[in-house]
This record gives sequence, C-alpha cells and structure tokens, in this order.
Amino acid sequence: MENLQLDGVLQQFEDFVNNASRVPLTGKILIDGDMILEYIERIKALLPEEMRQARDVLNQSDKLLANVEVQGQRILTDAKDRANQLVGETEVYREAVKRSEELQANSEMAAQELRKESIIYSDDVLQQLEINLEKIIFSVKKNRDELKNFNVGK
Repeated sequence: MENLQLDGVLQQFEDFVNNASRVPLTGKILIDGDMILEYIERIKALLPEEMRQARDVLNQSDKLLANVEVQGQRILTDAKDRANQLVGETEVYREAVKRSEELQANSEMAAQELRKESIIYSDDVLQQLEINLEKIIFSVKKNRDELKNFNVGK
C-alpha cells in the first residue's frame, strides 16, 4: 500500500512539473518552491516506510529459515532417539541409522533451499527498493538543478 502511495506522490510531483508555466524561448519552467518542498517532505515521509518493509521481509525470511532449521533439528533428534531405542536389534538398528541419515540429509537440503529462496526474494525486494530510490534521487537532483539554473538567470 505504501509503495502505491509513494508512486502516487511521485506521479503528482511529475504532473506538477510537467504542467508548470513555461518561460518563453528558454525551455525553462516556473515552479513554486514551496510546492517542491511539500512534495519532497511527502516523499521523505514515505521512504522510511519502504525501508521498514524491506527490513520486515528480511526478518520474516530469517524467522522462516530459523523455523525450518528448528524443525530439521527436531526431525534429526527424533530420528536419533528412535535409533537409540532400537540399538539391541541389529537389523532394525541399521535401518534406523539409514533413515536418520536420510532425514538429516533431507532436512539440510530443505533448509538450504529455503535459505536460497529467501535470499533471492529479499534481494528482489531490495532491488525494487533501490530502483525506486534511484528514481526519486534522480528526480530530486534534476529539479534542484533546474531550480539552480533558474535562480542563476535572475
């Protein structure tokens, strides 16, 4: 939802600039400085929310990974406990050890896969955030440059 708000503010800002009065023969535009500052303040207010969301995604990924690791450990512990119960029966004991190793290998593979997927997902979210921030920075720099050029001409 906040990303939509940020996109909306940026679109309003762009529309404001595009609809500004033009200075004849110069290609320059006249912009109300207070309005620019208002848009910048609105953008600043929304950016921390974007960063908080990215942190939340990373925290959720970490919690999910920790949960999988705990489950894997529990499966491994259960398998070892079961194997210890069967120590006296050689054939059953060998099967239990084999099953325990399979469970351990499967849980480790599942944890690695989940870790990989969470890293990819987190990277995608951060990449989108980086793109949005670069657009905002570019727009702000461009408008500041135009303001500086406008003030120099006076």
